[in-house]
Amino acid sequence: MRLLKLLLPLLIAMALIVLDARFSYLNSFRSSLSTLFTPIYFVVDLPSHIVEWVSDKGSEKAKLISENEQLRNEMIELKVKLQTYNNLVLENQKINLMLNSSYALPNYKAKLAQIKSISQTRLKKQIVINKGSNDGIRKLQVALSSDGVVGQVVQTNPFYSTVRLVNDPTLHVPVKSLKNGYRGITKGVATSKGGMIVEFLPIDSSVNIGDIFVTSGIGSMYPSGYPVGRVVEFEKYANTEFLSIKLEPIVDMNQVEYMLIISKK
Repeated sequence: MRLLKLLLPLLIAMALIVLDARFSYLNSFRSSLSTLFTPIYFVVDLPSHIVEWVSDKGSEKAKLISENEQLRNEMIELKVKLQTYNNLVLENQKINLMLNSSYALPNYKAKLAQIKSISQTRLKKQIVINKGSNDGIRKLQVALSSDGVVGQVVQTNPFYSTVRLVNDPTLHVPVKSLKNGYRGITKGVATSKGGMIVEFLPIDSSVNIGDIFVTSGIGSMYPSGYPVGRVVEFEKYANTEFLSIKLEPIVDMNQVEYMLIISKK
């Protein structure tokens, strides 16, 4: 009896399998069951679908972030390249301006130099340039920018040179008024703001604010006619033979990058 109970379900199952395989009696029943259990399958598969969806969205977000970062880096790189290009164009313009200035000096040899450092105190106003004795730079040579006189070389080594500026208290430059030709000598003023005074200009000289003083050419060290300073103040004192004139340098050292170091041919 116990054996029959065990074999009976097995025999029924085998009979159903044979009938379904031979005559397809259970197709409609199986289709109905499949339709009935579809929501259950959907609920069972829902977690895996959610995981896949989240994974896909996460991958897309990470990809977008990566692409955005790459585009940002490329944009920054292009901006840097553009700044480098603009800087090269500007430097080329400055050099061309200096070379054009050298054409006005037919009796002088000119060497292009670049400023490396500036030292301006109350008692000392100097710059260091990137040309030295190995480049043919010598003491007492004159430094010119495209705007006017910068100063004079006072010290050299094989690789660098020191230029004393026109507003240094120890530098004197022979000048004349561009307006009327009256001659004098400039001397730097020992102040933090700099500036120059013109010595030995007769008191009856005609001077106005804004007048330009240029190199006179006396002494043959400085080429004649190069701008040195502009009048910003003047006074006529009693019991003196000379005017008191104050100039500001024509050349603004905060804007100069290149200059010509000249010497007579």
